[in-house]
Amino acid sequence: MFRLCSLVILLVSGGCAYSFSSGLPPHIKTVAVQLLANETSEFGVAEEITERLVAALVKDGTLRIVADEAEATSVLLGTVRTYSEETYEYTRDEEVEQFIIRIGVQVSFHDRVKDEVIWESPQIFGSAVYDNTGPDARMVGLQEAIDLVVEEILSGMVAGW
Repeated sequence: MFRLCSLVILLVSGGCAYSFSSGLPPHIKTVAVQLLANETSEFGVAEEITERLVAALVKDGTLRIVADEAEATSVLLGTVRTYSEETYEYTRDEEVEQFIIRIGVQVSFHDRVKDEVIWESPQIFGSAVYDNTGPDARMVGLQEAIDLVVEEILSGMVAGW
């Protein structure tokens, strides 16, 4: 019985293999990431997203980061359009127990060789709920929201599945 089950599993799983590969055109090897514009009143959020995005691209390794846009085969442009921080939950005594941070970003990824847009998204959102326990908890919530934004941008840029 064990052999029969093993054989069935091997036969079924044999056709299920897949791989993650870049959906980028083959000539796209480098990217210049411009500092995101900031249309919100939240100081430093665009810089933080840009820095974290560059770090994620370096870690991913699909594209090589270049500082000079003239040397890049692609460029990423974007704008932080929205930032909000609101009460999410109250205690029974009507005290704020949790807050939610929401960040909205518009991005476009351009092929500089063919002068065309490879991918764009008018609305990438990241949000995180954090406890009302002080500035450290707020920073953790902010980082979580930024992480979600960065993951979505990276996925849109290099994913091809």
